[in-house]
Amino acid sequence: MRNWLKCAFAVAAPLLLSSCLWGPGKFKSDLTLHRDGSFVLDYRGEIVIQIPKDEFSPRPWKDSQAFCYEKISTPKLKPAAFQIVPIAPPAPAPPPPAPPGLRAPIVAAPMKPRACTPAEIAQQKSEWQKIQATAAAKRREEAQKVAKMYGLPGLDDASSQEFAAKLRKYAGWRSVTYRGNGVYDVDYHFVGSARQDFVFPALPDNDFLLPFIAIRRRADGAVLVTAPQLVGGAGPLGSRGTGLWGASKGAPTSRANGRFTIITDGEILTNNSEDGPSATAGGREVHWDVQASSMKMPEALIRL
Repeated sequence: MRNWLKCAFAVAAPLLLSSCLWGPGKFKSDLTLHRDGSFVLDYRGEIVIQIPKDEFSPRPWKDSQAFCYEKISTPKLKPAAFQIVPIAPPAPAPPPPAPPGLRAPIVAAPMKPRACTPAEIAQQKSEWQKIQATAAAKRREEAQKVAKMYGLPGLDDASSQEFAAKLRKYAGWRSVTYRGNGVYDVDYHFVGSARQDFVFPALPDNDFLLPFIAIRRRADGAVLVTAPQLVGGAGPLGSRGTGLWGASKGAPTSRANGRFTIITDGEILTNNSEDGPSATAGGREVHWDVQASSMKMPEALIRL
């Protein structure tokens, strides 16, 4: 699992730098695993483009940032009653000419800070806001380029609507509605076989994969179910979640909030849930409540 996460982080690094990741929001998800190897996965709720707060907003101005100064006047020396005139030494040879493209150093006059006038503060504020607006637009543009390169929609409504329409063309995506601000309302229902590996979600144009839920078949016939993105806190790549990469400290925090449940008529060999398995009509079930304080990545090993 740790090796898999290291590989995932290596691929995710460009998305972390652009501060965009595809992740769960409010959700309810059920996975039903049968002894014959068939399974049914349901995911209902939100899927979001995770963007840190104010990541693409101009940095705010504070009047305390304004800086003004004035020249320090040099006092004139009073003439002395008498003066000793030393014999002047020979004039030094002139310095060699500066190489092309270099300027002679400018010696600035002594300065001291002073309080800025309201007009000076207003001028500096205006210049600051122009610089910040340009920088924010550039960060947003770069983030959109990286996101689209990895098969994710841009941050504009048009590409987000196109992305929702494209998802609806694929099996399992019964309903996908873009709600705005990077949030998609999803109804996903998929019937498959656990005799081969399976991951959700598999996005149409995405070569990078950080699954919400993964099903892996072992050689002995058991099935390992993990939910890498159904965690709280700093998310699957956060330092609190794995403690592996300092670079992930700038990643968006998880917005996952809901319950993931596994129901099976097989034998639950291991699991890391809080309450453990309990009896249900379909055999046994185990669940994980995901919120900001939950750091465990849901994991269960089941013999079918």
